[in-house]
Amino acid sequence: MLGVIGNKFSIGKETYEPFSAELHYFRIDKRYWSICFERIKKAGFRIISTAVPWNIHQSDSRGVDFNGFDDPKKDLVVFLELAREFGFKVILRPGPWVAGQVKFGGLPKFIFNDSKVLARDAAGAEVKLRDDFGVEGGSLPSYLHPNFQFFLRNYFKAFIETTKNYVHPRGPVFMVELDYETSFGRNLDPASADYNPDVLAAHYPSFLEKKYQDVKVLNNLYKEKNADFEHVDPPRKFTDLESKNYPKVLDWFRFREYILNTYLESLEDIFKTYTVEPLMFRSLYFRPGDLIPAFNLVPVDRAPFLGSNVFPEGSYFDLVNKARFLKAEYGFAFAASFASGQAAEDPEREESIAPISNNTRRFYYASGIAAGFKGLNHYMFVNRDHWHGAPLNNDGTVTDGFETAKNFNTTLSTVDFDEMAADPEIAVLGNRLYYWLREAPSPKEFPYIQKLLDDSTVGFCRDLMRLKLTYGVRENRDYESMKKYKMIFVPTTDVMSERDQEGLVELSKSGVILMLCGLMPRFDEELKPCAVLSNHFRIKTVLDYHIGTVTHKNGSFPAYVYSSIRSTDEGKVKKIATVDSKIVAICSSRFKGCMYLFTFDLASGGNHQKLSFIESVLAGEGIVSPFSCSDPSVDVSFLKKEGQGLLTIAVPPPGELSDGFEGNQKEIIIRVDLKAVGMNTPNVKLTNILEGETTTPIKTTAKDLKTGLSFMINYPDGAIYLVEKR
Repeated sequence: MLGVIGNKFSIGKETYEPFSAELHYFRIDKRYWSICFERIKKAGFRIISTAVPWNIHQSDSRGVDFNGFDDPKKDLVVFLELAREFGFKVILRPGPWVAGQVKFGGLPKFIFNDSKVLARDAAGAEVKLRDDFGVEGGSLPSYLHPNFQFFLRNYFKAFIETTKNYVHPRGPVFMVELDYETSFGRNLDPASADYNPDVLAAHYPSFLEKKYQDVKVLNNLYKEKNADFEHVDPPRKFTDLESKNYPKVLDWFRFREYILNTYLESLEDIFKTYTVEPLMFRSLYFRPGDLIPAFNLVPVDRAPFLGSNVFPEGSYFDLVNKARFLKAEYGFAFAASFASGQAAEDPEREESIAPISNNTRRFYYASGIAAGFKGLNHYMFVNRDHWHGAPLNNDGTVTDGFETAKNFNTTLSTVDFDEMAADPEIAVLGNRLYYWLREAPSPKEFPYIQKLLDDSTVGFCRDLMRLKLTYGVRENRDYESMKKYKMIFVPTTDVMSERDQEGLVELSKSGVILMLCGLMPRFDEELKPCAVLSNHFRIKTVLDYHIGTVTHKNGSFPAYVYSSIRSTDEGKVKKIATVDSKIVAICSSRFKGCMYLFTFDLASGGNHQKLSFIESVLAGEGIVSPFSCSDPSVDVSFLKKEGQGLLTIAVPPPGELSDGFEGNQKEIIIRVDLKAVGMNTPNVKLTNILEGETTTPIKTTAKDLKTGLSFMINYPDGAIYLVEKR
């Protein structure tokens, strides 16, 4: 049995805390492997992880060397034997793309000698990948090209032959990550890839035929005259589009997703042919600022293990939403690469100028727990080229961060962290169709789409964080499972599939409060007329994109306006706000769950009047936070189980939540209503688990904690307090 049970890895008959330490054997002198293992074990880890770059083990098209014949550091076999001796379970990441400041992302140079395997953009040019902290990025391969697949299969066959006797139940390897953030090298521009002519000829016609069956159906939708599916050209222009262009453009987005899923399935199937089936792992790529992954890589007929990567380049907001998406949508949030140090072109120089402080380390640890991650792969746990700030140097000696990492890992393994949870009342719904529309902008058709997604939706999430309200991030897949929420925030445009519109109506009928922001849909995803949502609520909107002054009963504030509202259901609709004489916010009580519609940029952006407006709407529905902080830039959360909990305080770098300036250090007041979070005990103690055995617990009462306790904080910083009865 391999999988996740009760927020732990289930490996055979044993369960393991889902915390692992990453080290790269090929970047560490072989004589130091044992001392690194000893220190990692001392820090409380039972699982290690490593990349296995293709180009480290195969420099030309002939032999693959996993035994270190030309360099002892490349001896993967001895590394796995040693891991078994130390009692570690192992996660392997053989790529083919592993990133991690490895040249060409881990791809061997010889495959690019064949120009046919290169991915092409809409203009037919080779797709170059960005350099990574001074390391050459190389070119993007065309994932499904038969020549690339040939080289890839040969490499993976050699990898499987070498490792099959080390895969569970025979050995320590229990999970394999195939590729890394599969996303055309993080190229989300639809014109960027992949226009490789061989791949298009082999896959594009069959993809379209499977969807439309008859080319006449496609021609009617595309407004074209194609003789057959083989003659359909893919779109190459993605700006200044008209409505008639969108069905074809949106199919291209679907085809790009099809390429990625077919590619990952081909990698997984290689393992299956060898009857070697570790837990297969897919890492999801999130564009910074987006709520959901760039691509849906979770096919309905497969159940891969999922995770995302958390690095210092992303903001605190990105870290939080990755965890909340994975937890809410798939039940378990695993940070496949959780920041433990930082990449650098010149690590020694960066370490001397801007070393990673323990304040920063505590911030990331507290952030991970506050966000909802239940599993963390500490990347990197051992320093290497192009990396600094890890808990261990690459000779196994400890750094300043070792004790903090040890305290964090060992304590979480002993306090029933896997049983602690927070149950959000609010969810924010992401719709990948809208992100596609943002990538194919039209000033005429969707002038508001970028502001709706990047400001209103993201900004509303930031406001929930400022108000200390926990929320889940959902995707428009399983509406039945969303009935557990009290309220769901939904960005809406002129376009929404009929299934999604019907799903929202059913949620409202079941009693879920809907908070819509944008416009009422008029079309489905094929741009055919579809007004299910509008017809059920008897509400229409008229596009009217401009800046105006929103007026409500308690005041006014400036905002971007998306549209105005018209309703034929006066008895069930309550007017909330206007711009001039036009209605821009209403509440409909037509069904069991109220439906709010805001047709302006609702997010506060730090505007206190707008934030108070949002807070009053939420409070009117009984949604209030059981905790607060005198500084809105400090995030506070609480995870609980019977009799105890974890109070986390995450202090992001200046400006990330407050839209203002903070000094390096200040005193804050935090209030927590323990009764409201399910802890009915009058006397408690708070122990900061990041400070280890030397820490002195704070002894207090539930009454004093509700009134407020004073804490001195740095920016950034973090604390994780175990709250228990005394």
